[in-house]
Amino acid sequence: MAISDVQARLKPEFKVRYPHLNASIWYDVIPLFPGVTERRVNLSGDRLTRIRGPRDFETLKAGCFEFRKRPHLEGVTARV
Repeated sequence: MAISDVQARLKPEFKVRYPHLNASIWYDVIPLFPGVTERRVNLSGDRLTRIRGPRDFETLKAGCFEFRKRPHLEGVTARV
């Protein structure tokens, strides 16, 4: 499955709601379906995002997360 160029991090005030997520780690945002970007809306009107969490893929409320573009490591070479 392709990973988008977006990452999400849990906002500290929502740590109680999602105790299995770490507020200092940026998680990969996974496209919901081919051609669909990082968010959608449920029947209640809440914006949702799908992340690759520590256990598996999870669909969670987007308002609980900060989003950023994935940092690209250009010009970095691996040392052997």
